[in-house]
Amino acid sequence: MKTVTTRIPEDDEKALSELEEEMTADRSEVLRRLIRDGLKDWKREKALDQLRKHEITLRRAAETADTTYVEMLSLAADEGIDIGYTTDELERDLGQI
Repeated sequence: MKTVTTRIPEDDEKALSELEEEMTADRSEVLRRLIRDGLKDWKREKALDQLRKHEITLRRAAETADTTYVEMLSLAADEGIDIGYTTDELERDLGQI
C-alpha cells in the first residue's frame, strides 16, 4: 500500500470528521473508501463517455469500468447511449438460452 499526503480545505476536514463518526471508522479507512468510490465513478464516467463517442465497444467499456457486460449495457441505457443493442433485446436473447 502506498502513502499519499494532501492538504484539504478546513470545511472538507470538518465534513471528513463528521463522516468518520458516522461510519465509525478511522480517517485512513474513510479516505480509502472515498478514493475507491471516486475512482470507481471516474472509471464508469470515462467508459460511458468513450462509449457515447463510439471510441470503444460495449465489452471494452465494461472492462474499463471494471463492471459486467450486462451492467454496462444498463448504464448505457440509463444514459441514453445508443449502442445498437437494447436491454429489452438482451432480456429477449437471454430468455432464449
